[in-house]
Amino acid sequence: MKAVTLGDLRELLQSAPFAAWWSEYGKAVEAVRDARARHEDLVGQCELMELRSELAQRAAVDTFSAAGDAEDQATTLGAEAQALENRALELVGSFEEQRFRTSDLWVRLGGAERTLEERREATGAGREPLDGRARGQAEAALRTAERQHDLLASEYAAEDRKRGQLWDEVEATWGRSFERSLLSAERTVRSGRIRREAERLFKEAEERRARARQLRAEADGAGRELAEAAARRTALLAEAGGRFECAAGDAFLYWRHQDDKRAAYAVALADDAQGANLDVKALAVYTVGRPRGVAFLEPAREGLALTVDEGDRRFEEYLLGPRRGGLPAPPAPPAPSGRRKP
Repeated sequence: MKAVTLGDLRELLQSAPFAAWWSEYGKAVEAVRDARARHEDLVGQCELMELRSELAQRAAVDTFSAAGDAEDQATTLGAEAQALENRALELVGSFEEQRFRTSDLWVRLGGAERTLEERREATGAGREPLDGRARGQAEAALRTAERQHDLLASEYAAEDRKRGQLWDEVEATWGRSFERSLLSAERTVRSGRIRREAERLFKEAEERRARARQLRAEADGAGRELAEAAARRTALLAEAGGRFECAAGDAFLYWRHQDDKRAAYAVALADDAQGANLDVKALAVYTVGRPRGVAFLEPAREGLALTVDEGDRRFEEYLLGPRRGGLPAPPAPPAPSGRRKP
């Protein structure tokens, strides 16, 4: 690191070699910035696409499971419909048997009614009067016919109710079977629709994975471009250190102060409005001390740099003052005796 005067340093900064280097450095910095922005954008797109692919995959799996559930429901409802259909057929058989019994009773009841009418006619008016014994026999036969008729009528009514109840049960069972069949068909159609949606989601997830792989490859390429641009910037900084006999940092170039062994000149490589105690401008020359370096910057001036006491005091004012980056207070005037105030 060469010791220079402020004038020599400013003359160097205005020279053609430094201007050429500065132009190349600016291009390298811009290339790093552009490459970093592109790399970050591609990485963000890739991660987002991978996330979207994963979400589509999960949705496809869930949808496929829902299709399976719909198929299971359709199968269950179909089995219930068939079981109810079989039950209805059994009930139809029972109904036919009951109908035969009821028809038989109806025929027997009809015969009992004719017999009852005949017995009533035998004991009714318009007939020749019967003697006591014959009348008693006729009345006894009438009572027997009435009891037989009443018994058959009661039995017929009970069996006819059973017949009606069986038929009602047959119709209700057929209705439930029909209902289950309709629901089973609906679940089957729904299962096919859900399965097609699951297939679409699986395809979409695969397309997103393919796009994520493409973005990952582009991001890797952008990362290599960023590394190359950063290497170019690092090489230019190393070149500056050799060509201009300075120490090259990431944000400043340093030359030793010719008149003060405790100080150095720092040339900013970029604008920085918030990273230091004052508003840093690119290619502006600042004076820095050895203990703190660029933690506390002073605009370069002719002559000696701040003394250690003045630098310490102004650095404390910078840290403890009311506003960061404010202008430091002017140095205290010297003591009347001409010696520096202790």
